[in-house]
Amino acid sequence: MRCRGGLRASAAAITVVGAVAIVVPAHAAKEPAAAKGTAAAAPAADAGKPAADGKPAAQAPKPAAPLQKFDIDDFAVQGADTLPQVEVEEAIYPFLGPNKTADDVEKARAALEKAYHDKGFQTVSVAIPQQNVQSGLVTLKVTELKVGRLRVKNSRYFDLDKIKKHAPSLKEGTVPNFGDVTKDIVSLNQWPDRRVTPALRAGVTPGTVDVDLTVEDKAPIHGSLEINNRQSPSTTPLRVSATVHYDDLWQLGHSLSVTYQVAPQRTSDAEVFSASYLARTDFDWLNFLTYGVKSSSDVATVGGTNVIGPGEIIGERAVMTLPTREGLFHTLSAGIDYKHFDQTVNLGTDGFSSPVTYYPVVATYGATFQNEKFTTQFNAGITYNIRPLSSPLDEFDAKRTHASPSFTHFNADVSHTQELPEGFQLYGKVQGQISDGPLVSSEQFSLGGLDTVRGYLESEVLGDNGVVGNFEIRSPDVGSKLQAQLKDETGEGKPRYVTLNEWRFFTFVDGGYAAIHDPLPDQQASFVEWSYGVGTKFKAFEYLNGMVAYSVPMVTQAYTHANSPRVNFRFWGEF
Repeated sequence: MRCRGGLRASAAAITVVGAVAIVVPAHAAKEPAAAKGTAAAAPAADAGKPAADGKPAAQAPKPAAPLQKFDIDDFAVQGADTLPQVEVEEAIYPFLGPNKTADDVEKARAALEKAYHDKGFQTVSVAIPQQNVQSGLVTLKVTELKVGRLRVKNSRYFDLDKIKKHAPSLKEGTVPNFGDVTKDIVSLNQWPDRRVTPALRAGVTPGTVDVDLTVEDKAPIHGSLEINNRQSPSTTPLRVSATVHYDDLWQLGHSLSVTYQVAPQRTSDAEVFSASYLARTDFDWLNFLTYGVKSSSDVATVGGTNVIGPGEIIGERAVMTLPTREGLFHTLSAGIDYKHFDQTVNLGTDGFSSPVTYYPVVATYGATFQNEKFTTQFNAGITYNIRPLSSPLDEFDAKRTHASPSFTHFNADVSHTQELPEGFQLYGKVQGQISDGPLVSSEQFSLGGLDTVRGYLESEVLGDNGVVGNFEIRSPDVGSKLQAQLKDETGEGKPRYVTLNEWRFFTFVDGGYAAIHDPLPDQQASFVEWSYGVGTKFKAFEYLNGMVAYSVPMVTQAYTHANSPRVNFRFWGEF
């Protein structure tokens, strides 16, 4: 490859070795050798003579060697196969021209190498070979180290060829672009039970680089068992939930999860089956989620969402991972649900039975922004029901007076955890819903319970519109401090097992407001709940988690009296 500058070289003999240029001008080459010797001897003869005042003359400094200059008309670039020619020319073009020096040649070499590195080609180097330049031509030699061998090491549960396939930037025989390598490694590490770390070393074959993908993995099967007292109105207190999920079906990273919830003291109070399937695609940014719920409970909590009323839900979501920035991870999802509910739950509104079926379209956005000092999470979603596919107006009206199959509601929540001095934490969360009209109970906003206003029963109050605020101050992590004091059997070293991973105490204030559209004459139009209390959270033995909260409700509702404390708890183990 050559980059021509259209410049004429002066008649000179130029030798470039490494980054040093030696120039012998043509007219100087023709001078008689004797003349050179005379010129050189004259200063030497006078150097030792005394000055007129009898003092020895100062030694004359040696004259600096003249800066050798030459013309660069052309660059010949050898081995530049990866970088486009136009980018090569842009890098070295500024160094063409007359009266150049060896430093200009070195700058051209460095500029071309930097152009490669800026594009992510870190295994490329540029050198100045030994050469004799007689007509303004300078040669630069590019060495592009390609991947010689790609190996996957230490993978116990994940297919080696699949891992290689998902790292195309490190394919054997290609020059690795480290911008693409980073993207591939991030993609490989999105799987929850696998961490892949690349390591480069000199290749066995000269002129190559070998790459090892070192894998740290664990079995992709997980489970959890939880007991809590998420009691809903007119039911027994205890709930038990068990979940099992496998996260690498077909060696494609697909995930299947199954959950069963029950009220052990009286099964008829609550029994819920749910399952979900997450399918990954060839596009790292796109996954598909399918899920289903079968509930025989008035109120159930599935995946952080309250299901109001017995019935079935089947849903499909396209989950899109949006481009990330430093500290920011966000996703967008969209899909449709099939929902069928058998009866209206009696929570201060209508209480008679009436089945209803509808098909809402749902779009949600979620973002997490995190750094060393804080974590902020934001979620927003809009739900719009497809009226032609849903039950007719009279069935919606029978389910909830004035309710319509043409409904829309908007939901949002934002939470923030702030690290404070001495290990304290500050936590706050606000969530709410706005609707365009009366909603059936399964779409209403609920107040009460561990996820909204503690001290009240789960979903004790329902409204078409509502807002909830939570505020917590958390103590430093005393668990890690206690763990640091533990010793092994000898009493000298650290214990082999972790007893306390984390243990914090907290104090909180919760408050919420809900209102309904078009209330009946004898129906309460709005509701207020608020409470305060203290609690503790812990994690022990790597797998055991717990939370206990002592809450004092301050406003009387249908099933909760003001100033009547309630203790809520959750204990769960997971592997």
